[in-house]
Amino acid sequence: MSVVDTGSIDAIGLDKEAKRVFLTIIDPLAWDDENVHLFTLQEKINTYLHFVESGELYKAMPDCKGCDIAIELILKHMPSDEAISFFDSTMQILFDKGIVFVFGPNKDSGYVEQQS
Repeated sequence: MSVVDTGSIDAIGLDKEAKRVFLTIIDPLAWDDENVHLFTLQEKINTYLHFVESGELYKAMPDCKGCDIAIELILKHMPSDEAISFFDSTMQILFDKGIVFVFGPNKDSGYVEQQS
């Protein structure tokens, strides 16, 4: 699964020691000028948010009750400036809902070069 499967959760992991559940989005897409990638990503994040807010997360993983929640975006391509702005807004919106938003890898450790 990946970001293009907007109606599904790509991966769930639980770090019991840190008491944090990770909902992971796998994003292999290159960034485009028409922002189709951003709209797809926004739809995927909304699916994840619904998964948490509806209680489906706790039905799927009862052990994660009481844990912090993080949505983790694993990118193949370095994000565009528009994507970074979107991530900043998303980070604040999710933080206000008690959800951490992280993305990576960092620019020095693993993005493929952006194709033109």
